[in-house]
Amino acid sequence: MVKQISSLKFHPQIFAYATVLVAFFLRAYRLADKNVWWDEGWSVWLSQKDLAWIAFRTAADEHPPLHYWLLHFWNFIAGTDAFAGRFVSLFFGVLTIALLYRIGKRVGSATRHAKRERSKESSLHNDETLHGVYAERSERAQSDKGAWIGVLAALFLGVARFHIWWSQDIKNYTPSIFFAFAALWFALTLISDFTRSVQISNFKLHHSPFAIRYSLFAYALCAALAMWTHYLAALVLIALNLYAVALFTFYVLRFGFASAIRNLPSAILSWFGANLLAAILFAPWMYLYLQNAATWAAAPTFDFGLFLKLVATVLPLGVTTNIDNYAALTVAFTAIAAIPVISILYSVFRKKMAYSEYWTLNTVYCSLFTLIVIFPPILIYILSLTPVSFFAPKIQARYLLILLPAYTMLLALGVALLSRLSRYFAAFAILIVISASIFVLNDYYAERRLTDEYATLVNTVNSFAQPGDAVLLDTDQEWPTFLYYLRAPLDWIGAPNGKPMDDGAADVLVRRALNRYSSVWLVTIPDALATDPKKLLESKLANQLNKQYERTIGDKRLTLYAPTQRNFVAVARENFEPQYPRSDQIDMDTQLIGFDLPTREFNAGDTLRLVTYWHATNPAMVSVRLSNLLSTIIQMPSGDLLRYETDFAIPPDASGDFAITLNQLELARVNIAPRKTFVSAGNISHATDYRFGDSIRLVGYDLPVTNYHATENVRVNLYWRTDDAVEKSYTAFVHIVGDQWNPASNSPLWGQVDRVPTPPITAWLPNETVSDAYVVKIDPNAPPGKYKIEIGLYDAATGTRLPTENGDSVMIAEIEITP
Repeated sequence: MVKQISSLKFHPQIFAYATVLVAFFLRAYRLADKNVWWDEGWSVWLSQKDLAWIAFRTAADEHPPLHYWLLHFWNFIAGTDAFAGRFVSLFFGVLTIALLYRIGKRVGSATRHAKRERSKESSLHNDETLHGVYAERSERAQSDKGAWIGVLAALFLGVARFHIWWSQDIKNYTPSIFFAFAALWFALTLISDFTRSVQISNFKLHHSPFAIRYSLFAYALCAALAMWTHYLAALVLIALNLYAVALFTFYVLRFGFASAIRNLPSAILSWFGANLLAAILFAPWMYLYLQNAATWAAAPTFDFGLFLKLVATVLPLGVTTNIDNYAALTVAFTAIAAIPVISILYSVFRKKMAYSEYWTLNTVYCSLFTLIVIFPPILIYILSLTPVSFFAPKIQARYLLILLPAYTMLLALGVALLSRLSRYFAAFAILIVISASIFVLNDYYAERRLTDEYATLVNTVNSFAQPGDAVLLDTDQEWPTFLYYLRAPLDWIGAPNGKPMDDGAADVLVRRALNRYSSVWLVTIPDALATDPKKLLESKLANQLNKQYERTIGDKRLTLYAPTQRNFVAVARENFEPQYPRSDQIDMDTQLIGFDLPTREFNAGDTLRLVTYWHATNPAMVSVRLSNLLSTIIQMPSGDLLRYETDFAIPPDASGDFAITLNQLELARVNIAPRKTFVSAGNISHATDYRFGDSIRLVGYDLPVTNYHATENVRVNLYWRTDDAVEKSYTAFVHIVGDQWNPASNSPLWGQVDRVPTPPITAWLPNETVSDAYVVKIDPNAPPGKYKIEIGLYDAATGTRLPTENGDSVMIAEIEITP
């Protein structure tokens, strides 16, 4: 009868499997729908080198090589595209969630010693048969209780935006977290034996010697793998060893040093041996790293109070900007996670429990996870203050990710302790965690949108590159991202980013390029406007070679300098690699053989760039339409591989789903997001009327704070209006201009942000007020004094600014930087 009744209950394992599936879906959803950024491009580039080259390169960097080695072999199986590269992080992220369930199940089951519970039940049930039944029920209930804590911990981690974020990135964080907490899992075998011994006042290993040896060897291996993946995994391992020291200290305080010496040598030696083995496994890499390590200078001091607010916000919510807006949710999460900590403190300082009762769920494992959450952030902050060292991490929110499994375990334990007071309180706490996670995930997924940042530009190089070509990046600020898209086997040279260009440096770069190559593809990005405003590099190239091609795509410009003209329609067979191969017969003479469409999601005012590839036996005409919104005609000669790019400027009032058609063939469907709600003039705190060019006006701004310290961020909201529709996109800049010269920027600028307004100017409707927010970081070396906020607009392709009434920019406000 007992078995029949229990079989009707929901088993926590079912929820565990469901949690893992949900976690996988949340991490696979829109996995590739985000542009590859610098760090990801670096990871892909490095992983394509041989293993030895990877090792020696990372020995001079801030990350160990294991993740890049894994990617190296994974590339052979799955390729180097964004989905494949990010899937490695997804895989280890989901594994960590499954592992956390197992950890939570063990933690939740380790309350009081089963013998004490069974003795109580046996006193109530003298009948031998009933005693067996109730003992079985007790053990099953105890196991289920632990399993539910594991389910909660896994669920909280599974829906955590912070963990989903870095499970969708080609970085080494999720593998290092998995290995670190796998080491913790194996360490729990010895810890649980030690804890039970303290409970019953008799030291005895409850697991077999083989199980102990196996667990400690596995601990050492996982600890070493964690360190081979990311150095900050050491934070979890250090916290774990501090906890082991605390356990030994507690044993000494309770039973005396003599008892400890008599009963603990084997346990201590085993633990020491496991850590020694982990150190030996990591030693070869540590030796190589110390031989090649660069010296890292500490970043500017980060305000400790702001750091604590960042920790308290980013762990539960995964939010790193405007954290004050999430204060209420942060307090709620912190309160739930603090319940186990409060329980520990209450038990210790009020001393209302006997020693054997003290070692319960309230204290033993709560103490471990509390230590993992609290100790590493403090150590990270201290390391960031180190003036000069071989490893001085900057304060980065992502470095806190390794603490997240321990944090979600505290949340689960907090809910478990709340359930002792009231199941309704516990259910309400779960509702808060899940609801808040879903709330911040909506914003997170909304930001995962592909843009045509480099795809069309680099695919032009891929299609028309020839032997003897080289690429010159002006500047090399984004070289890993560029190389991620580059398939053509071309060498590249970079103008150093952040370094002002002079005549001598430009001459050296051009000579270096032309001494080995006959033609140069010049890629110019906005950073070149700051380092080379006189276009010295481009002028040197133009003096040596003719400009054969020029194309502006967004805020970047592609120029080919070559001795002879080229055909920019016919594609060589070896260069043909469309994003989407096709074989569609449009008519008797024309066949579509592929197309490129970097993204299928747009905003009103964006430019839709479609590249089509054709085989034409006779001259042909093909109609290209974006539903009934836009259309154009492609006129092509006969040819084997022909490439045509079609650009559609999406009207500012367009929204919805649209079909791209070639004659009668539907090629793809795209979505144009509706325009955001604009503001009324009454919401502007500082009204202005500055005109830029013929029709664009700055009608106001918000600047809530005017006093700052160096390294802080200046937040300014600009309000724009246009008298007529603007067909050309411009880039806005917000500069912090001082009276003193900044040698780093070779200008009086002590902070700047240059970017296309959101939405772009081409999406503005006449006489509508558009709000656009900017965050400008103040240079950490900015001296105290008065500074002005400078605003302007320019053409990203040429650097030409739009004129204003008194020049080409306006000073809208003054701020003060204090010591």
